[in-house]
Amino acid sequence: MGAWLLSTVAIMDASGDTLEHPLGQSPTGLITYTADGHMSVSMLNPDPESAPEGAAGPVDTATLFRTSPYLGYAGTYEVTGDRVVHHLHVASLRPWVGTTQERRWRVEGDRLTLLPPTEGTGDGARTPRLVWHRPATDAA
Repeated sequence: MGAWLLSTVAIMDASGDTLEHPLGQSPTGLITYTADGHMSVSMLNPDPESAPEGAAGPVDTATLFRTSPYLGYAGTYEVTGDRVVHHLHVASLRPWVGTTQERRWRVEGDRLTLLPPTEGTGDGARTPRLVWHRPATDAA
């Protein structure tokens, strides 16, 4: 599967419109999937003004990124159809250690889209969407 660079992180409403970009307009990040079933991801809001607000317990993805501009985790993964399941061995969020994080995923050419589970229901439903792209050249 290889390495992918983060292009955008957006929170979408029930109709698919973008509500916000919680990691800013130019997030940085790297996700790597190895052939032997390991993965790791790091994401950062590079804006120096995105200092943590110190919230004790983020309730949704947008709040998570507003209160902690860095998110990283690593572990193993498995793919079933249009789903990828990350089994977390380490995480920057301690409550995530030992959990599984399921995402819908789609690869189209040099683009990878990950969709974590929708948060909320009805008109209040919000779906995080992370879009990644292949690096122009892989370092040897």
